[in-house]
Amino acid sequence: MTRAYGGLVACPHCGRCHTAETALERWIRNERRLDSVTEGIVRFDCDILLHRYKLCIDGKSSRDIQCLMFIEAKTHDAEPTTAQRDTLSLMSQVLRNRRRNMHRPKQGRHATNHDPLTLAFSWCLGRDVRLKMFGGHLLQLSGDDPATSARLAWDRRPITADDLVSLLRFELDPDSLTPIDWRRRYRTFEAPPLLAGV
Repeated sequence: MTRAYGGLVACPHCGRCHTAETALERWIRNERRLDSVTEGIVRFDCDILLHRYKLCIDGKSSRDIQCLMFIEAKTHDAEPTTAQRDTLSLMSQVLRNRRRNMHRPKQGRHATNHDPLTLAFSWCLGRDVRLKMFGGHLLQLSGDDPATSARLAWDRRPITADDLVSLLRFELDPDSLTPIDWRRRYRTFEAPPLLAGV
């Protein structure tokens, strides 16, 4: 049988911890044909899927870029299981399209060598949008949330609550924890001068 569910949340009224599993998740966990040991099927929830609609304005023009990443959050200093680490790593590699350039080496492993931005159709906007995908990241808290935590860590590096806000706003690079520079890295094309009389 699949191991017992370990995700806990604190009741805001009494303070006691209770499991945070939905009825569907409990059904999947107890379904013999979906057993992790005998069938090799591991189910876990993606805690936070973050999508930011972002309009980037630089000296050249406005451009519409949206950002996407997922976050596995662990409270009470919990660690991801081996299966979770493996699945999260695979998903993170697939859901990235960051490329090496002259200003920064490639961050982490990538499953494929995607273009710097991916075009995807937005049902909300009714058109293709450019999507920058930042992969997956681990957020660890010593308490239930940043306000009740003495320690916060992003991919095992210590951060503050303000850092977390900046990460969730896509102002800090989730790989390097440095400010994201949205400037374009190429010059505007200039046509060569025409020769007189040609």
